[in-house]
Amino acid sequence: MQQLKIYRLLLILFVVTTGCKGNSSMEIINDRSFDNGIHLRGNSSSYPEPIATIFPWSGTRWEIPAREKTKPEWAIAQWGSNHVMKDIAPRIAGDTTFYQNEAKRMYFIKNKETKNTLIGLEVFASKEYPAPRKDGEDWVHLLLERNFTEAPFLKDVEKLTYAIKSKLLFCENKTGEEYTPGLHTAQVTLFLTIQNRNEQSTAYGDFFWFGLPLYDYRYEDIPEYAARDLGKEDATRKFIYTVAASQIFDTSMHHFGWITVQEDIYPFIKNAFETCKKNGYMDGSHFNDLAISSMNVGWEVPGTFDCGILFECPSLTAVM
Repeated sequence: MQQLKIYRLLLILFVVTTGCKGNSSMEIINDRSFDNGIHLRGNSSSYPEPIATIFPWSGTRWEIPAREKTKPEWAIAQWGSNHVMKDIAPRIAGDTTFYQNEAKRMYFIKNKETKNTLIGLEVFASKEYPAPRKDGEDWVHLLLERNFTEAPFLKDVEKLTYAIKSKLLFCENKTGEEYTPGLHTAQVTLFLTIQNRNEQSTAYGDFFWFGLPLYDYRYEDIPEYAARDLGKEDATRKFIYTVAASQIFDTSMHHFGWITVQEDIYPFIKNAFETCKKNGYMDGSHFNDLAISSMNVGWEVPGTFDCGILFECPSLTAVM
């Protein structure tokens, strides 16, 4: 009888601590307030080593003590830039920290009420391009990016909710008469790398790009896109699959208002993987091998555009 009572007590404790369904959730994107700092990368993705580190809240009441002990999860990439931000002193105004040179500006706003962080990214490509970009030439990037070393395998995930708020601040086409829509634009997409992380697989390490669009100068309603990553010398040559914007939000950033995304993207990732396989990519990989290995979001500006965007640090919540 005593053993039965103990068993019932243990069962109650199990139900209370784990929940009847046994489900749990986790935020895949940690340090969404950038407390651990941000690495700055240079202008070539072939040499991604950090050239500097910034701490947006240093010198404000949000300063993190003993910052030399922190390890940045985040980086800002400036691929294809002629004007690289490096040794730039921050300018602090209230709860906002600015970094700026002649061709770029980025800033971070700490929201005291929601505890979320807003990021502003602005590119002045009219200062970057001496002439309209030609086919095969590199283009300007300003990307917020990070890797994930402990993301779960997708086979263990039931639901994956992507959430972000974003607003277009300005976008001016200064390419001139040589403007060619197939060659010149300014666009913002959140990309995830979906990678084979099974060390026992013969295709271990292989990956594809999965895109969630926010803005493209050419389209109010951004269409689905599926193709090989090409267009410049150091392109990955991996498959890119981007969902149509209408699948994740029902308005357009062309209207300059806030758009809000809160969508389960798990089915889209499954469909993207199947599309990869049909097009001859990810050979030797199975869905059970896959995990999210990195992300980036920000401007890619292959045309002469001056453009700015404001967005809340994205969230990826996995229900296991």
